[in-house]
Amino acid sequence: MSVLLVDDDESFVDMSAAFLEREIDGIETTTICDPEATLATLEEDEYDCIVSDFDMPKLDGLELLNRLRNEGVDLPFVLFTGKGSEEIASRAITAGVDEYLQKGGTEEYPVLANKIENLVEKYWAEAQVRRGFLAIESAEEGIGIIDDDGVYQYMNEAYAAVYNRDRAELIGEHWDVLYPPEEAERFHDEILPELETEGTWRGASTGVTKQGEPVPERLVLTQMDNGGHVCIVQEIDRWDELEAELALKNRALDAATLGIVITDATREDNPIVYLNDGFEKLTGYDEADVLGRNCRFLQGEDTDPKAVDEIRAAVDAGDPISLDILNYDADGDPFWNLLDISPIENEDGEVTNFIGFQREITERRAHTSEIESQLGWISEFGNVLSHDLKTPLNIIQGNIELAKELDDTSRLDDAAAAAERLEELVDDLATVMQRGDLVSDVAPVELGDAFRSWDTFETEPESLAVVDSKPILADSDALIRLADNLVKNTVEHTGTGTAMRVGTLPDGFYYEDDGPGISKRERQDVFKPGFTTKEDGTGFGMVSIKQIALAHGWEVSIEEGSTGGARFEFTGVAEPR
Repeated sequence: MSVLLVDDDESFVDMSAAFLEREIDGIETTTICDPEATLATLEEDEYDCIVSDFDMPKLDGLELLNRLRNEGVDLPFVLFTGKGSEEIASRAITAGVDEYLQKGGTEEYPVLANKIENLVEKYWAEAQVRRGFLAIESAEEGIGIIDDDGVYQYMNEAYAAVYNRDRAELIGEHWDVLYPPEEAERFHDEILPELETEGTWRGASTGVTKQGEPVPERLVLTQMDNGGHVCIVQEIDRWDELEAELALKNRALDAATLGIVITDATREDNPIVYLNDGFEKLTGYDEADVLGRNCRFLQGEDTDPKAVDEIRAAVDAGDPISLDILNYDADGDPFWNLLDISPIENEDGEVTNFIGFQREITERRAHTSEIESQLGWISEFGNVLSHDLKTPLNIIQGNIELAKELDDTSRLDDAAAAAERLEELVDDLATVMQRGDLVSDVAPVELGDAFRSWDTFETEPESLAVVDSKPILADSDALIRLADNLVKNTVEHTGTGTAMRVGTLPDGFYYEDDGPGISKRERQDVFKPGFTTKEDGTGFGMVSIKQIALAHGWEVSIEEGSTGGARFEFTGVAEPR
């Protein structure tokens, strides 16, 4: 706080300043010995309190106070006098002195300091109230105070002006004079109960002017501790309504998680004139990169031309359309877009705009593709398995027929062995269909042992040589089926006398024969379902080989063997640790 000390005794006023600075933390004092210089001093700096002597030449303390008040200075004024009497005290009170204290010893300074602090705090508080009141009075919004009986106790001019009234005629009136009966009923039934429960209410309502004209308004009501409430009102004109409605719609569009664009069909090339935040997040493009452009900038090299033609035809016809299309984001990365386009017509039924909704469905498309692939795999697996089942069935049928014709029961042993093989294949089918995979039990398997399972092969054991072997991680049954198909493929195409070899690779194994081999032109087609070079072949033996390899996570390729025959290399094969 800043205090001005006025006393014609220079030594005394300096001493008073020193004592006050000791008693009050943070105080700043200014001393003057000429009371007539007080006004000039007050014009140069701001002060919070004046402490003045009474008995001074030219101008005593009360005359100084009178001059200050006439000039509009309302600072707290303490008369600190060495000449005290009941007469002077009476005159001081009459003049409006804030505090009166008679000079004495140094013990008076704590009292003086306390009086100064109290006066300044009160002055500050009153000044703050005055500033707040002036702010309320000059506010553009209407501000009113209503007591717990609903009667206006105060309102600024802006509040009364909303209803084309003077505030003098409204203060002391109930608030319902400003509302039509149906709106007053709404206040009683809905708004005021919510205000009492929540402590605040904000929303729109409709008042009425003195002439009976409706006044659309925004209201903010705040409950006060004494039961009344503060009301802030602002008139809404038609432009405000449209602006508020547009802002609400924009907020709603931006809050949507899907991308939204609006195009102008009346302009050349149907450019984008609006996009929401969801479109920016979906595509990575900023508003500046999008406005004025046709939506085709999202298309890329792998976008289906048929989808583009469908969109163009629908837009040209002014029809809605919904489809999946491959688009590209700002980084050039593709994504699948579920696109819905709808026309917007004016009152004459003419299409003026289109609105497009975009939703990324890349994961959904991948899932759908996976399901389709799985269905295709199941179908293909069925065909392959039927191929694998055909051989033991033929053996059973043939041997039973020979047993009957030749009366040779030894043939039934071969039929029984084939039946056991058939049973294994049926069990294998059940396991695969239940688990949805060709591979279920992966464990260490000795490579050579799988290819030495002679009872599953249709060739002489001495025609197949295991050059070297190692343990690998595989499904034993699936690996035996793979070996079976490799051997049968060799025998079916080159005869039983063809030499076959199995050996290891650094990251897998190979199988080769010394037959005529497979031409480079046919190697790409060998694993396609139905492809065969035999007149009576089904082509599913090779499909089974590839299925089993891929189910293990292996790669399979066809090369030329060391003696010119076919060589199958299986890589990416894991080994036990």
